Amino acid sequence: MDSSSLKGFQLGKLMLSSGLLHSSWSKISEIHKSSYPNKDSALGIKIYEEARFTFVVFAAPPIRRNCSLNSASTLLSGTPNQNPFHFLCSEKISSFSLHTPAFQLFVSAYKENLLHLKSKLLESKKPVIITGAALGGSAASLFTLWLLETIKPKRPRPLCITFGSPLIGDASLQQILENSLRNSCFFHVADASQNPITAGFLKPFGTFLICFESECICIQDHEAVLELLIGVDKDLVGWRDYGEVLDRLDQPVLSSADSKLMKIDDVISRMEERAGEKKQRFDQLKKLNDIKLSMVYLEWYKKKSKRDKIGYYDRFKTHIASYVSPVDMDVEKRKRELNDYWKSLVEEVEKKPQSEKSVLKTRSLFSGNNYRRMLEPLDIAEYYLSGKKEYRTKGRSRHYVMLEKWFKAEMIEPVRCESRDLSDLLTFDSCFWAEVEEALIVINELKTQVVMRDDEREVLLEKLVRFEGYVWEMIRKREVSPEIFLEKSSFMKWWKEYKGFRSSPSGFTEFMNTRMYETYGQVS
Repeated sequence: MDSSSLKGFQLGKLMLSSGLLHSSWSKISEIHKSSYPNKDSALGIKIYEEARFTFVVFAAPPIRRNCSLNSASTLLSGTPNQNPFHFLCSEKISSFSLHTPAFQLFVSAYKENLLHLKSKLLESKKPVIITGAALGGSAASLFTLWLLETIKPKRPRPLCITFGSPLIGDASLQQILENSLRNSCFFHVADASQNPITAGFLKPFGTFLICFESECICIQDHEAVLELLIGVDKDLVGWRDYGEVLDRLDQPVLSSADSKLMKIDDVISRMEERAGEKKQRFDQLKKLNDIKLSMVYLEWYKKKSKRDKIGYYDRFKTHIASYVSPVDMDVEKRKRELNDYWKSLVEEVEKKPQSEKSVLKTRSLFSGNNYRRMLEPLDIAEYYLSGKKEYRTKGRSRHYVMLEKWFKAEMIEPVRCESRDLSDLLTFDSCFWAEVEEALIVINELKTQVVMRDDEREVLLEKLVRFEGYVWEMIRKREVSPEIFLEKSSFMKWWKEYKGFRSSPSGFTEFMNTRMYETYGQVS
């Protein structure tokens, strides 16, 4: 039942030939013709147990002609007690809006019927087909989204089939589902001449089989869906006999001169253009191997800078301030490439619903962590050379924050082995050089401000003491690279100035004054 690997055309052909559409519609027609309590205001649900499938049919009261299909919306956030679909929210998208009539129907049956139905279906060993027409189809879509939260990975996911149903979510929900396996669980049949869709905030998701006379087109391009469905006749708002529509699709295809076909050709042309644009989006994890080559180059750059006794952070900072060599120019190019890759990858991961996001594979987490520790110092160098301050709180890119957060969430302990040589170590805190720059700014304020109140001076000195404690803690934990002690580094520049302000001795000042740092990280 997993349609995620099928292209739109293949899926449409399969659905038409499988009999699932006819079978679903016959059951919808049956419940539509029958009577059930509060038929004009309540949600009707009927289960059909068949040899191969379990069908769940949703029936809803008709959509009122004076009811705006798209303008009525309910905003839902990630709060579980207020949003039954909170698991769909992603780190980047914390809220979305649903079509109010459909959401109200869902909520009205939530405790009385839907909780029991969900438990029953989770025990089913057969594939589940959830279906409905018009507003019943919208309710079926919401129930399917809700059911998918608790489907175990190895169990077949349900398939939701709707007929002529209003769209249920806004652009935020569409964006969430576009990056989710759930998107493959929805198949919507729409008669283009009478489908209840109008321009507004609602956006499509899933696969659409759009019917024109005896022609049809099966597409997953949501911009094309709106182009084909918006602005058509709305005489029949709440109900359409899709049995007739499906019967027409079983007939021979009309000639290509049909006016609807011409419209389809136009849309297909635009779809191809958009597909060409999407091809430019690379497979992030596959490209990871190529990106590693740039990291190898930067490792070489780091070693080369060390031989010059300056460190790659300060060498890059010098290069930005004044041209150095083609080697440094190449580093800038590779830095841009790496940043573009990881920003794009983090953005894609953040879009995924929290309930199905495995974040990144362990291999990618380690690669992202190494990238962050190697590249963020270079961004810090550019930031402070532009005259800015407080990088950690005001200038840090979100993708660095998320890579650090995800790495720490995996509870991966950093290596602190006493017998390990640290000569190639990347400082654990990728914002270390930002802290150095802030400390240098404080030193400069103490030196240049001729008139300064005692309390102001004490505040500045306290900042330096806090920085000293921060550095000393990392030194003791072996979490800082030995290159910070290179003769021409910004850190050593800070230390030479700072020791003139430090009146009382400490473990750190003893470590520096006795030049113990010269053997830091070396294996004895």
